[in-house]
Amino acid sequence: MQPMQTEPEVLAGAAQSIAGVAVELDDGLTSLTATVTSDNPWGADEPGTVFGAVYAEVLTHALDTYGSHVQQLLTAAENLAEWAQQVIEADESSSEAFQSLSSQLGG
Repeated sequence: MQPMQTEPEVLAGAAQSIAGVAVELDDGLTSLTATVTSDNPWGADEPGTVFGAVYAEVLTHALDTYGSHVQQLLTAAENLAEWAQQVIEADESSSEAFQSLSSQLGG
């Protein structure tokens, strides 16, 4: 088994890409919400009212689901960015420790 190698620049770039996708999805969701909630094309008669009630329930659930996906993407982006920072800090700490040891050993 090979040791895991982590490149913080790649993680940070992935975090930015995922955050960008989340913003695009959120913008699309905002546009979709405005489109699908602006009219009542099925009418106000009894069948239209029944359909409208069911439609509104399903629509609400669908929009909530898409909204949660936006949040999941943002959370993933934040976690990747945090991981990248942790790798950078660990590398810096290790480098400082080796430099200190080297100077103590006369290197």
